[in-house]
Amino acid sequence: MQVIIFTDLDGSLLNHEDYSFAEATPSLDRIKQFGIPLIITTSKTRREVELLQWEMGIREPVIVENGGGIFFPRGYRNLLIENKEQKDDYTVIAIGTTYSRVRDFLEKISVQFDIKGFGDMAPAEIAELTGLSIERAALAKEREFTEPFIMERPDDIGLLSDLAAGEGLKVTRGGRFHHLMGKEQDKGVAIRIVRDIFRINFGEELTTIGLGDSENDLAMLEQVDIPVLIPRSVKGYLDIRLPGLVRAREPGCRGWNEAVERLLNEYGKVTAKGS
Repeated sequence: MQVIIFTDLDGSLLNHEDYSFAEATPSLDRIKQFGIPLIITTSKTRREVELLQWEMGIREPVIVENGGGIFFPRGYRNLLIENKEQKDDYTVIAIGTTYSRVRDFLEKISVQFDIKGFGDMAPAEIAELTGLSIERAALAKEREFTEPFIMERPDDIGLLSDLAAGEGLKVTRGGRFHHLMGKEQDKGVAIRIVRDIFRINFGEELTTIGLGDSENDLAMLEQVDIPVLIPRSVKGYLDIRLPGLVRAREPGCRGWNEAVERLLNEYGKVTAKGS
């Protein structure tokens, strides 16, 4: 049996407060030992995730900017991938629209709705809003598909969403920001694509696990065989009902570690071809 793990970052594998994954190290080590693909599925940018992967000691496909794009390291497990393009050292499947199109729309309506996106902010301002270092905040600005933004009048979000839909875009709510993106993309769409690529290439029984904590992760959790809900540090569990839902016992990376260890123990010996 092959297992693939999809995971959100902020509030899940990373603590919401300090962005640490230190207490998830035991299960991360087991994942690497078993050769299990750990596919980060996040609103963060590719550049942010590259740094995190380096710190974790992994080199796996990533789903970035809320499903805007899937980046496979070039030659990864000798997978055959259709509808692809090459960018830097990656084989890429682009699902979302271009960042320039998203920015064009936001700039047109920013005054009307009193909106400010990452493209309007210096790294220092992003760092202040997020708690990221200046260096990591600069990586958060290197966007390819989506734009996080803040708005002074959140009650206007319904009207803004309607206008975005008329332009082929949509607005979602994340842990700290709203996000503007192409209407066809979400984490669930990207996960289906990745799952099908693995099934086509390996043709064996495949079990998918997904871990997340917020509304933004619901599309991901709906697509996996074993959805794992991480409690939020203040608000507790998201109010959702899914078949086979597993609830982690603690927030952040500690809860992530506990849930993954529990599942790996339950499934015993797992394999990952092509590693």
